[in-house]
Order: sequence, then structure tokens, then C-alpha cells
Amino acid sequence: MKTILLTGGSGMIGRRLSEMLMEKGYSVIWLSRERHVNAKIPRYWWDYPKNEIDRDALEQADVIIHLAGSNLGEGAWTRRKKQEIVESRVQTAKLLLETIKLMSKRPEAFISASAVGFYGMHTSDKIYTEKDQPARNDFLSRTCKKWETAAFGFQEELGVRTVVIRTAFVIAKESEGFKKMLLPTRFGVGAPFGTGRQQMPWIHLEDLCRIYLKAVEDSTIHGVFNAASPEFITNAEFMKTLAKETKRPFFFPRIPAFLLRLFMGEAAGMILEGSRISSQKIIDTGYQFLYPTTGKAIQASLRDIVLS
Repeated sequence: MKTILLTGGSGMIGRRLSEMLMEKGYSVIWLSRERHVNAKIPRYWWDYPKNEIDRDALEQADVIIHLAGSNLGEGAWTRRKKQEIVESRVQTAKLLLETIKLMSKRPEAFISASAVGFYGMHTSDKIYTEKDQPARNDFLSRTCKKWETAAFGFQEELGVRTVVIRTAFVIAKESEGFKKMLLPTRFGVGAPFGTGRQQMPWIHLEDLCRIYLKAVEDSTIHGVFNAASPEFITNAEFMKTLAKETKRPFFFPRIPAFLLRLFMGEAAGMILEGSRISSQKIIDTGYQFLYPTTGKAIQASLRDIVLS
């Protein structure tokens, strides 16, 4: 069976995707800050700031899935944090590409994460498809552009099938963002952010990982795909649904935008703004969502929390 190399394998998406790949019989290896080749999932060392990488991992890789990247929602976007956000995505992809260019082995596919933030931190009635350009030239949009450009270097310079998956807000019991919304809701103080009228594109972790799996197995898939549920929902509607599924009241006043900007700075735009994101392109490949509605996705995650 094929060997799949993951960067960012220890993160929420990487761990669940690794499990799914191994359940299907794939051999999975990670690039990591620590070398531990005898682990259940063998780990090979890399250090992108120093341009160092263990070529043994790349020699084995039939497919590379690039998930590495500093957490966007962790801390304010200081100048240093912004540099870390960009370099942990872009420089890592470039290190992979430049190393593989020196090798005879070529992967069959390079599959990279991206984010729906590509379209800009913006609220409108427009439904964004993969053909659309960003509505705002903000930091998140510029970062996604650089991220995707680095990924498509594999296609342009090596002729490797390349897939970029623009990911929406992930619902799962492991999701830090979801847990931050769930905690106050369980105490009866869940509330919309800002006006609450901004759209909140989302996807359940299981659907996201199944889309990655489809990208691995379906050789006809290439280019950019949005990974967002087919349901359009505002932030206020999402929070109301969360309160309903946790059987809690929903009457708390909206959280003022200025408070979020005070604590989060520029990063607050990720939750104060949002537009509708089309999932039609991935649906047209034959993909069927396990969790097409917010209610079902939240129910599944709450069940997982109870069982864990």
C-alpha cells in the first residue's frame, strides 16, 4: 500500500486523518521536530528555519499532505506572530519542494491545506467559489495566497498533481475554537459575536478528513477546493443552534465587536466577518457530506465529548 507523508501530523486534523488513512491500509509517516522512527506513526526530523530535513521520509512518500502551520487563533497577530504564521506554511512548503527537486523520487500528489480566509475577512451576500478573487487584501488573504502559491510550485515545477483545500471553521470535540464557543453556552451565556449577521462557514472534522482522503485516492482531483458545509448560516444562527443542542437558554446580549478587537486585535476579523462559501465543486466530484447541517455536526461533536 502507498505511504502518505504528513506535515503537521500531530495537530487535530493530522491525527484524525492519520487514523483514517491507516484504517484504509495506508502506511503513514510524519515530519516532526523529533525523530522517532519506531513510534506507531514513524516520525522523521525536520527544521525548516535551518532548511534541514530527513530525506528518508521523502524517499518513502508516495503522497505528501501538507498541514503544517502555526495556529491562526492562538494569540494576537503581532509582527512576530504574523511572521511565524506565514513562514510555518510557506517556508515549509518551499523546503519540501526544493529538497524533492534534488531527488529522483517524485510524489504522486501534493495536497496542501489552505483556508477560506483566502477570500478576505469580509461580510457580504456573495457566495464565493474557487474561481473568485479575494474581496479584501488583508493579512489572512495575503497569507493564503502565499501558502497556495508555494503549494502549486509542485505542479508548476515538477508536474506533480496538486490539490489545495481551503478549510472553513472546523467543528469537532478537539477543536479549540468550538470548545471556546461551547463553554459559555453550557453556562447559559452563549452569544453572537459582533452583529451576529456575518456568515460562519464551517465543516465537521470527519467531512474534512474524508475530503483529504478523496484527494489522495481520486487522481482526477486537482486544483483548489473549498472545504465548507453546504449549509449557509450566520454567527447568530450558529450560536442559537449550539444553545439549542446543549439545551441552554439563548438570550445573552451580543458580544460587542470592540471588545473582541481589544483582546484579539486584527485576528478578531476571523470571527467578526464572514461570507458564504460554496461547496459545489467538491460535491460535483461525487463527495457526499456526512454532516451537511449545523445541528447534526454539533450533535455528533457533543456525543464525542460525552464518550471521550
